[in-house]
Amino acid sequence: MPITNMPVGVQAVMLPELDFPEQLSLMRELGLTHYALRPRVIAADQRDKPYSNWGNHKFDLTPQRLVDEAAALRRQLDAAGIVPFGTVPSASIADADDVLTLHLRGAAEVGAGRVRINPPPYPRGYFDYPATLDQTLKRYEQVITLARPFGQKIVIETHCRSLAASPALAWNIVRHFDPQDLGVIFDLPNFAREGQLQPGLAVSILARHTDHLHVGGGQRVSAGYDAHGCRTIADQFCPLSESDLNFPTWLKTLREAGVAVPLMIEEFTPGVPAALRLRQTAAMIQRVLAEI
Repeated sequence: MPITNMPVGVQAVMLPELDFPEQLSLMRELGLTHYALRPRVIAADQRDKPYSNWGNHKFDLTPQRLVDEAAALRRQLDAAGIVPFGTVPSASIADADDVLTLHLRGAAEVGAGRVRINPPPYPRGYFDYPATLDQTLKRYEQVITLARPFGQKIVIETHCRSLAASPALAWNIVRHFDPQDLGVIFDLPNFAREGQLQPGLAVSILARHTDHLHVGGGQRVSAGYDAHGCRTIADQFCPLSESDLNFPTWLKTLREAGVAVPLMIEEFTPGVPAALRLRQTAAMIQRVLAEI
């Protein structure tokens, strides 16, 4: 039977060319119900550049602006019938308490229930993982304490080259906490780009802590040969239909595990306008949901 309890939404990070009303209008047209806000400061050297996912954005929503304009933004979301599901700032546990508190306040003011605050990236070379993990756990205890007065859940994205790059690495962190306090963004494109893994294993590890999914495509491709004649590998974003991870298989596995969470589109195929990327990915997700 079709999955009916996994709403589909979008990450504002992938919509750099659209202002806020344009984003909401497109979401309504496509039947998307959940929205993740992007409260970030655009770097000075990006402001005169073309719009890009991680650079200049037409909707210049800074963390302070989210706090100041939260009521007006919420009214527009409510009028469009769209849920302010969470916020995705460029935030890390390495940030100072006052920086994180601003993000938490903004999320609370707009009525979002979660804030992404990631662990730091892992070093490129050998490092003391047990000691680093211990420091990470202690800092998350502090961040969760900061979040409680704002009624916010902290979520960690399974992100390439971070201390939560794989299901097991994310579990090493979140297993020490209540899933209501610290959850996981189960990120399919990052899994594809970081390295192949089996859906049954990944879902079994993170099922209890999965808060929502990021849905998009990723590939690992040959990048030539090094000086020793050994093949090298690069990773890149791609359409969901071309991903190394078979989306229907992952969705079926999540259903088997009883994981019914929002599917948040985050599709970064280079050279394709954001609106077209969103249309194509939303159509595929909705078709798969209806068929399985």
